[in-house]
Amino acid sequence: MGIVIEPLRQDKKLAEIIREQAPKRVLLFFWHGLGDLVMFMDPFRRLRELHPGVHFDLGVVKGIGQEQLYPGTIGFTTDADLDKLDYDIVAKIHFPMSEGQEEFTKGEYCCLHELGIEPVAGHSIGACATPNRLVAVHYNITCLPASCNPDEETARKIWDEILEAGFIPLESHFCHTFHNPVNKKFDFVDATVRRCRPQVDTLAGLLKHSRAFIGVVSGNFHVAMSVLPPSNILLLEKDFTAPMFTKLPVGRCSIKPYVEGGVSKWLKDLQ
Repeated sequence: MGIVIEPLRQDKKLAEIIREQAPKRVLLFFWHGLGDLVMFMDPFRRLRELHPGVHFDLGVVKGIGQEQLYPGTIGFTTDADLDKLDYDIVAKIHFPMSEGQEEFTKGEYCCLHELGIEPVAGHSIGACATPNRLVAVHYNITCLPASCNPDEETARKIWDEILEAGFIPLESHFCHTFHNPVNKKFDFVDATVRRCRPQVDTLAGLLKHSRAFIGVVSGNFHVAMSVLPPSNILLLEKDFTAPMFTKLPVGRCSIKPYVEGGVSKWLKDLQ
C-alpha cells in the first residue's frame, strides 16, 4: 500500500497532492454513514472527472450494505484490510460537519476543505442498481375463504421465506365494504395496509409499484394481473387453480399442502 493521507489534516488538499505526486491508483476510504455517502458521491464523481488519468476506488465500511449502492465500491472491515491492496495513495475522508452556516452544503464543504475542488452538491445515485424488493402479499379472499386461504402456519412459512430471500413483504389487504370478518390479520404480519382507506386506485398503485405479487385468487390477484407481468405473479393455489382464471403463464404454488421452499425458489428465479 502506498502513502496514507488525511486531507483534512494536511496543509494541502487532495487534488493538489494528486497533481504533485501523479499517482496511478487512489483509494478514498469513506468511513461514514449512508446519508453522508449519498452526499459525497457527486463530489467524488467530479474529482474523477478532473483527473481522468487516475484510477479512483471508493472504500466504505463493510457489513452495512453500502458497498451495494454504487458499482465498484469496495467494503472494508478494518484499516488493516487496506494494507492488502495496491494503491499509490489512500486518502481517509473525514467529510467534516458544516453546521452553523448555510452558504455551503456538507458536500460543498468537503470539496473546499478536503478535496480541493470547486464546490459540488447533490443527492444523485446515478447508475446505482436499485432493485425493487417490495412484494405484495394477499392471504384472504372475501368469498369461499376456506377454499382459498392458507392456514396460519402455511402463511407464516411463506412470509418468512420472502424475508429470507431478501425481499420486503407487505400484506396488501384493504378492509373494504365487503370485508369478510373471518379474514383477520395473522399475528406475525408486521407490515400491512389494513388501516389505509380502501380505494381501488390505491390498491392498483401499490401493486403496480411492487416487484411481485404473491397471493390467493382474490381481487388483489386480478388487479395484479392488470398491472404486473404474469412472470411477477405467484398464485397460491388451494381448491382453485390458475387455469380457471387466466391463460397467461403466472407462477403457481400449491398450498394444499404447501411444500416448503416453493416461494423461495420462485423468488430466486424472479427476473
